[in-house]
Amino acid sequence: MSEEGTKERILQTALQMFSERGYSAVSMRDISGAVGIRASSIYYYFKSKQDIFDALIEMAEKLKADIREGFGKALSNTKKVKKEDFVRVGKLFVTGYLRSEKIEPLLQMLESERFHDPKADAMWKKMLFTEPVENHKLTFQELYKRGMIKEKDAERIASEYQGIIVMGYFTNDLSKLEESLSAFYKRYF
Repeated sequence: MSEEGTKERILQTALQMFSERGYSAVSMRDISGAVGIRASSIYYYFKSKQDIFDALIEMAEKLKADIREGFGKALSNTKKVKKEDFVRVGKLFVTGYLRSEKIEPLLQMLESERFHDPKADAMWKKMLFTEPVENHKLTFQELYKRGMIKEKDAERIASEYQGIIVMGYFTNDLSKLEESLSAFYKRYF
């Protein structure tokens, strides 16, 4: 297997183990054993378990940046936001991002670690609340400027929108998510 392939396998295995058992409960030896390499070989790819964790966060950041860029391009070409498209995008945020094979295990790991690790708590809050609300706020400000929504308080509606998204993520009730997004759309568009 190639060097990149081994590094990717280490990351995916570590992510799975961290999400199932918690970051603190997994050792470098556990990861190397699950990957099928010698314990000393893992240090060729990563200096430490923290280095693996940092690489996983970097992977999530890149995925978010790619999604944001694609969404920004689509938004700039939009003349009217249709309810069906709005609901679909919100649903995709839950199913295609938060529940993706790269993000959901990371969120699960952060959630299990957040009560005894302030860095994990800060990252969990950033990924689920702070950063999405800030991104949504910019979107709603743009929609208001273009006359596509009636409400000027972008921060308030961004927080409400993210509340719906988080509800969809934690309950995994996609019907309720669609219903809530439709009601939100009727209120603001």
